[in-house]
Amino acid sequence: MIRLSVQIYNLTSADITEIQQLGYKIEGGDASIFEGFMQKNFPNLNILKLCSVVETNFAPTTSVDIDRIIEFDTTSSTLKLSVTNKCNNEDDVLCFERQFSNIKGTISVEHVYCVLPLNFRRNGLIKPVFQESLQQYVNMNTKKIIVHSGLSGGGYVWAKYGFVATDKKEVNQILLKAKLGLTKSQYEISKRIYDNYYLKAPKGKRFPIIKWAYLDFMKSILMGESWHGELDLKNKEQLLNFTDYVFR
Repeated sequence: MIRLSVQIYNLTSADITEIQQLGYKIEGGDASIFEGFMQKNFPNLNILKLCSVVETNFAPTTSVDIDRIIEFDTTSSTLKLSVTNKCNNEDDVLCFERQFSNIKGTISVEHVYCVLPLNFRRNGLIKPVFQESLQQYVNMNTKKIIVHSGLSGGGYVWAKYGFVATDKKEVNQILLKAKLGLTKSQYEISKRIYDNYYLKAPKGKRFPIIKWAYLDFMKSILMGESWHGELDLKNKEQLLNFTDYVFR
């Protein structure tokens, strides 16, 4: 079992130059302001390395021009990394977006988008980016990862990764889909998992949707479903499960 340890890093002006040479536009202030912003709000985040891994794995998937933007806001203490190609065809879209926030010293990361062109999906290109991302989250002492599933089978993928579902209404919709699409016995198994959680926590926001992902017959139900979730990186079990899956 892999256990990630913190890697100490400080962003330098030379690193910023290298990031810009990769094609990234830095918006929100000049290089010196960006350097101070990163050291204050996201210490140990090696954004150069993360951008480099994204470039190596994602840039070759498209022949269309790519917009590469790093946007930071000193007022809200937020940072957005966006890599998007200029393509309107859904099958050819490349879109990678992460939003980092530091609220009173608590860092969280939202996985906004991660979509590759159709011909490059399920080719293992995302895993190196996830591996590097997770290392950087550990470096920053990140509290949680936030997701909104729904694209490219994300409803199933994020469940497998161990994210918990935070909106009961969305979980109810998935269960209704299961009732309509599964056999009676399969549905009853799914319903039992639902009941075991919500009977104890009627207003709970940490439904262990991974238990549905363990059921082969729930894969087709979860694929493409839209639900909001999060992963608590301070929870050792969730962190180890996610790390194990990402590095498997």
